[in-house]
Amino acid sequence: MKEDIGDIFEYVNKRIKYERMENDYEKRKAEEDVFDRKTIMVIYDLFSHGYMDIIDFPIKIGKEANIFRVKKGRRYYALKIYRTSTLNFNSIIKYIDGDYRFEHIKRTKSGIISVWAQKEFRNLSDCYRAGVNVPKPITFKENTILMQYLGTKNYSAPILKDTIMEDPMELFQDIKLNITKMVNDANLVHGDLSEYNIVYFKERPFIIDVSQALPLKHPNAKELLERDARNMVRFFNRHGLKIKEKDMLDEIDWRLFG
Repeated sequence: MKEDIGDIFEYVNKRIKYERMENDYEKRKAEEDVFDRKTIMVIYDLFSHGYMDIIDFPIKIGKEANIFRVKKGRRYYALKIYRTSTLNFNSIIKYIDGDYRFEHIKRTKSGIISVWAQKEFRNLSDCYRAGVNVPKPITFKENTILMQYLGTKNYSAPILKDTIMEDPMELFQDIKLNITKMVNDANLVHGDLSEYNIVYFKERPFIIDVSQALPLKHPNAKELLERDARNMVRFFNRHGLKIKEKDMLDEIDWRLFG
C-alpha cells in the first residue's frame, strides 16, 4: 500500500534532531530550500533502507548543497544534499560537458542534479580506491550522497584554512602526495582545490567537494590542475614556505593527459 506523503513528512521530521534554525532567516531559508518534497522522499528511502537513524546537526550550509551529520547506531556519517531549487546549472554544466562518463545525461533540471550527485559519488569512489584521502563514499540517491563523517562526537573536523599547522612543509608534502595519487592513480583532476575544500582530520588532509573533478582526457584538465597547484602554493607560501608550482607537480605523469 502506498504510504501517505503526510506520514512520510512527519516520519522524516521526527528524525531531524538538531535545534532548528528558527531565528536566523538566511539559515532557515537554506534549510527550507534543501528539505523540499522530493528530497524528503529520498531521505525517507535512506531511513527505510537502514542507512541512518537520525539527522544529527548541520556541518555546512553552502550555496549549492548542505551537509548534515547523521547517525546510524553509534556510527556517524555525513549526508550531502544538493539543493534542487537554487543550484546554479550554468556553474556546473561546464564540468559535465566534455566528461565522457556523463555524455548522455538528461538535460532536465532533475536530471542534471542527479548526475551531479552521481558524478561526485563516482569521483569519491575512484579516489578512495586509488588511496587518496577522501571521505569514504557509502551510497547516493538522486540529489544526496552519504559518506564518511570527518570529525569527533562533538565537532566536525576543520578545513585547512582554519587549521593550526605545526609543520607546514610536512602538510604540503602530504597534500602533494594526495594530488599526485588523484592524478596518476585515479586519473582525475580536482579542478577547484583550495584551503576551503581540504579537511584536516586525524593529522591528515582529506580532499572534499569533488563533484567538479574531471578525467584527465578532458580538454581543460591540465589547465585546472595547474590552477589547483597555484592555489596550494599561494596558501602555503602565505604560511612561510617558499615553493613553486613545479614543486607541487613534479611527480605528475603528464603522459596520462589527453
